[in-house]
Amino acid sequence: EISHILVARSAGVKLGVPFFVPSWQIGSFGGITRILNIVPNREDLLKIAAAGPLAGFSLGLVLLLLGFYLPPTDGIGIIVDASVFHESFLAGGIAKLLLGDVLKEGAKISVNPLVIWAWAGLLINAINSIPAGELDGGRISFAIWGRKAAYRLSAASIVLLGLSSLLDDVAFYWVVLIFFLQRGPIAPLAEEISEPDNKYVALGIIVLVMSLLVCLPYPFPFTSEAITSL
Repeated sequence: EISHILVARSAGVKLGVPFFVPSWQIGSFGGITRILNIVPNREDLLKIAAAGPLAGFSLGLVLLLLGFYLPPTDGIGIIVDASVFHESFLAGGIAKLLLGDVLKEGAKISVNPLVIWAWAGLLINAINSIPAGELDGGRISFAIWGRKAAYRLSAASIVLLGLSSLLDDVAFYWVVLIFFLQRGPIAPLAEEISEPDNKYVALGIIVLVMSLLVCLPYPFPFTSEAITSL
């Protein structure tokens, strides 16, 4: 949220006080921040929307790598089933790369608590970067591709979230949240014709890709034995 505020201030855009979305599992799913005045153009909207996720993903990724490198010690190690790393392509890929043969299907492993905290932070940023409504991802897609394309992408994302909510309580929670608080439409900008500079478009694409990597499952088996058994 601090990143949003700093970038918005440089563009002359006023933001409201963040409302932090409660979560009984991790305390909060991040914040909802309203834009209080008219944003000058799509590039400014893109810079404001991407600032928060870029900062969050960068910090989360560094902490995740650090957590895997730091050995768990008595009293602070967290025991998890290796299968949990199948829930995220990014976390699963990094775990396989750094833990190697320690990561076996069905095995219990001890990890530094920093791994769990960092993963939770990455997940919060990934959810807020979904290209739907007035989430950061929705604003990014609007800034890059324009209003019509962003509307279609938002509708598709909400439908996919709705289908996921049949099996996942967190997805259901976000469908309800987006529908009642963040469905948009995004307020008109002072000027919506000019396209953002390519370097800012690239940053926006990075945010959307990171969201996919965090949210999509890791489909590959962790051990060569599992591959052979298939």
